[in-house]
Amino acid sequence: MESGNTIFLLLLLGSDGMKRIYVWITIVMILGVGIIGASAYKSFYYDEKQEVTQAIDHYLKQQDYMTYVKNKEIRYDTSTGEFIAQVVFQDEPENEYEIYRSGSHRFKVTGFKDGEQITNKQEGRYISEY
Repeated sequence: MESGNTIFLLLLLGSDGMKRIYVWITIVMILGVGIIGASAYKSFYYDEKQEVTQAIDHYLKQQDYMTYVKNKEIRYDTSTGEFIAQVVFQDEPENEYEIYRSGSHRFKVTGFKDGEQITNKQEGRYISEY
């Protein structure tokens, strides 16, 4: 048994053995960085996007707007660092609305027509701050 341990140590600590250790340490470090990066992405981007999507869906249901939604897309605005829902309603297909959180439980709905912001509620009936 003693000679088996000695042979193992010689193989482990020999030049080939040291190279193997470095290779394994490098592989473990790369995997560790990859796992930490994936976890950070999930917690900072994916989880936040899911939370905002659920909150906006809850807002649309609460206002009875969900049945009128023709198209909804959640995107990340890099200038503000927030997720924004771009929504087109069936009864106003020429207008596009942006819904975003303006606090923990507040939402702001801004309307746009041909790239210009709508300020008149007669032109965009979904404009609100809730």
